[in-house]
Amino acid sequence: MNELKRILSPIVKRQQSWRTWNMFLYWWGVLAIISGLILIRSQANLPLAGWVPYALTCLLLIGTFIITWINSSSSRFDYQQLARNIEEKHPELHATLITAMEQKPDPQTGEYNFLQQRLLEEAKTAYESSQFNRMIPKGRLLGFKLLLSVLFVATCVCLGKIYTLPNSPNNDTQTLTQKDESEIVADAQLDKVEPGSIEVERGTPLAILAHFKNRGPTKAELVVTKADKTTRRLELTKNLDDPIFGATLPFIEEAFSYYVDYDGKKSETYQVRVYEHPYLDRADAFLKYPNYTKLPDRKVEATRRLSAVEGTLLSYQFNLNKPVSSALLTNDLEEPISLKVHATQPLAQLPPLRLTRNQIWKLELTDLSGRKNKLTPRIEISVYPNKPPSIRIANPRGDQQISLLEEVDFAAELQDDFGLGSYGLTYNVNGGEMKDILLGKDASANTKITATHLLAVETLGVEPDQLINWFFWAEDTGPDGQTRRSYSDMYFSEIRPFEEIFRQGDPSQQQQQQQQEQQQEGQQSPNQQTEELIKLQKQIINATWKLRRNPDTLSKDIPVLIQGQKEALEKAKVLLDKSSDEKQSEFIKTIITNMEASLKKLNEAQGKPKQ
Repeated sequence: MNELKRILSPIVKRQQSWRTWNMFLYWWGVLAIISGLILIRSQANLPLAGWVPYALTCLLLIGTFIITWINSSSSRFDYQQLARNIEEKHPELHATLITAMEQKPDPQTGEYNFLQQRLLEEAKTAYESSQFNRMIPKGRLLGFKLLLSVLFVATCVCLGKIYTLPNSPNNDTQTLTQKDESEIVADAQLDKVEPGSIEVERGTPLAILAHFKNRGPTKAELVVTKADKTTRRLELTKNLDDPIFGATLPFIEEAFSYYVDYDGKKSETYQVRVYEHPYLDRADAFLKYPNYTKLPDRKVEATRRLSAVEGTLLSYQFNLNKPVSSALLTNDLEEPISLKVHATQPLAQLPPLRLTRNQIWKLELTDLSGRKNKLTPRIEISVYPNKPPSIRIANPRGDQQISLLEEVDFAAELQDDFGLGSYGLTYNVNGGEMKDILLGKDASANTKITATHLLAVETLGVEPDQLINWFFWAEDTGPDGQTRRSYSDMYFSEIRPFEEIFRQGDPSQQQQQQQQEQQQEGQQSPNQQTEELIKLQKQIINATWKLRRNPDTLSKDIPVLIQGQKEALEKAKVLLDKSSDEKQSEFIKTIITNMEASLKKLNEAQGKPKQ
């Protein structure tokens, strides 16, 4: 076996060498790429830290040492794996080499038997007669070494160039013979410094340029001195074509002075002052709700959006970055609102303002130097109304016909967003005096209650063919703090003889009545004319009532009501002339009286003379 390993040792050495040079290839290649990138960076005039060339040199030396040490310390070699690799490339060996490598001598004598010796001899003969000992040709390995040598030299050349870069630590040791003497100016002359003394906005950058005549100095620096006497030096970068050196201060926070230092000389000292536009830092709102809401006063900090009920007193305190000379709340629809300002304090205040509708304002500021705010913040106010009480009739639902013997069960559901005051039922008979019936008071906010009343018709002293007008009402507190009454729709209860109502409930009587109406088709009886007159008057009364509930539509709707009332009055007078029934005539006279009174009130509401 030792003999066989000796025979394979040239192949082992070649593979170990191949592996070593491969490791050098990867390491030197990485360093060559890094060095090349640094050289490219230098061409773009980007600054280079002085420790960079030293670090690259250390990496080259340390990597080379580690690779050498790893390969010298790895003395063990897998001969069996080598035999398998050879057999894969040379199948004509028929596993002779692998089998020979697997042989072991007798443990007692330490010798191989006859067959083992024969197998080893065959493997030796196969090795000497074949070309498998040429797995890695010497010429290929030599070429690879030459390539790596070139790569190593290139890495070293790059490192040498990095050492000579302008920002490297060895640059100061360059001799005059290494420089272009045409670029050296022994006595540079400063032309001007831009922008000189200036006032700049806080938080903005500032570019400073030093212009030289002809050619610039070898080096120029910007010396900045703050208010606390601390000094900072910045190297000015030269323009590629013109003798102009410059630097940019990215963020100006406070005032300072500066000058340019070059070739042992310096420019005059310039002053940089700092200003800022006024702006809103924080807005605090104060809300004083109306007494009827029973809500406590409230402070809302750091808000530009809020909502409040109608009638709320709103105050605002705007905390600014600096004192201002004026502050306005503006919109496109109204005159600006002037805010109270303080000459020595960064505040602007909105005096108490009663809210009646939604508002969107812009805050416009002007400081003591006349500068305005660059951004105008929006102040958004949402005002939700103090709604009147809601009234929903539960019973009776609509107009009805009743007899003198009935009891009418009145019921309604009432609710208010901030609580009810008094509530009740109002009625009158045949246009007479209105009579209020108090049903309750003091209901909680957003609490739904049911108001009821049982009315005995016979106690009212009414007669058949008369009308009972009725409606529900409820009171709350309006936005102005005064008591406000809201009304439901008006409905009618028509008094009819008991016999007529009884007949309406009898199917046979209804059939006879329909037959009579069919026989009298095309003719109208006085009773029918009276019924139509009552129906017309109910419509006018209802319309007048709705007009009373919504006075905003008065100017548009009242002429129509006046015209309708006049036509109904003329029809009533004609019907009175034709009537021969005394009871009916008295009823029509009552209707005419009520119509004339209604027409008089309508004309007064319109501003016309009495008729």
